[in-house]
Amino acid sequence: MKKIVGILGAILLLNLTGCATEDYVRTQVDPLTERVNKLEAAVNAGSMTDADRAAIKQATDKSQQAMDKANSLEGDVKQSAQKADEAAARAENAAKEAQASADSAQQSVKKAEKIFRLEQKK
Repeated sequence: MKKIVGILGAILLLNLTGCATEDYVRTQVDPLTERVNKLEAAVNAGSMTDADRAAIKQATDKSQQAMDKANSLEGDVKQSAQKADEAAARAENAAKEAQASADSAQQSVKKAEKIFRLEQKK
């Protein structure tokens, strides 16, 4: 029984909510349709003014300048990255050499300690 009442309530609720009528939709869409049709006609007729052409050319020129600058910066970034890689490689080699020197010094210290102890025993 509760299910039937729930279903009937849902149906009643759906019937009470308003739906847009065809006339209402038409009155809302018709002005937009007219504007779109006018714009399509203007575009199809090629009715661009000199100001429109100048604005398009200016925008095209600016975008080309931006692309050129981006390409130039890309090259600079690649060179900087390559230099950074080379510097990192040199630093790694220097660290390895320093470690080898430290190991060699440690071995020399151990040898010197052995010699000192042997001399102390005599």
